[in-house]
Amino acid sequence: MFDEFRLKDVLVEYKKDFVSIQWKKEQYKWEAIKAFQDNWDVNAADFADMLSQSLSRTYNLLASVNNFPARMIIGFAKTAPEEVRAMFIALFDESVDVIERIMTFKNHSSILLEKYGNGAAQHYQYENAISVYLWLRYPDKYYIYKYSEVKTVADELGSDYHFKKGAYTENLRNFYSFYDEICDYIRTDAELLDLFQAQLTDSCYPDPEYKTLTADVGFYISRNYSQKESATLQEWVPKDYSPEITTDIWMELLHDSEVFTDSSLEIMKRMKDYGGQAT
Repeated sequence: MFDEFRLKDVLVEYKKDFVSIQWKKEQYKWEAIKAFQDNWDVNAADFADMLSQSLSRTYNLLASVNNFPARMIIGFAKTAPEEVRAMFIALFDESVDVIERIMTFKNHSSILLEKYGNGAAQHYQYENAISVYLWLRYPDKYYIYKYSEVKTVADELGSDYHFKKGAYTENLRNFYSFYDEICDYIRTDAELLDLFQAQLTDSCYPDPEYKTLTADVGFYISRNYSQKESATLQEWVPKDYSPEITTDIWMELLHDSEVFTDSSLEIMKRMKDYGGQAT
């Protein structure tokens, strides 16, 4: 569960930024799915080349500073194509629990590193990268997982899902359930869906289940909305200000229906959730 009022606020800001900012920067995610779908062939004779073509539009999703999962898995595929092929077949086997598949892929990557790593310190095939592979293969079901991102989203939306460092399996299960709930809410926002569909081009995967749109809203919350909110709160709260109202007077006001309506009480509750305190 999460606070739908908070998500509603997020979507207001997201829609304001969607065409002019968000889509221009993040369109490549939908293009990455289409490139994967167009090129993926698990039975390809040259598995490494096929894998390289399939991941060709992922950019920073699978490559960043000191993190090179795409380059590493393609390198393994060149050295041991049948082993890597078998890993992806197992990862994409929907008859097996998804968390089990992710952990198995991660463990097999450690074996590849030991056998073919040539002294490399890491294989980079961790939950984030493996979730990207799953999302590319089944974009109508999965999302991109990143611990720091989903934890921020959960905090911002007042979710009762908990995310703890090192709790890999629990975090993944909570993540998929949490984002499914967000996705269900996003599907009810006709304005956002129309806005999104109007931007799609032939180079993009159409995202009929809005899973990637949901993941992008999560990304927006962690990278944009949370920062905007923090800056706004810092501007809004004057230093050393006190309304000079006692707790007893506050209680009288809060119970006075002519002063605080249901909607204004909801605003007060949300202010409290954001860190406001009674004096």
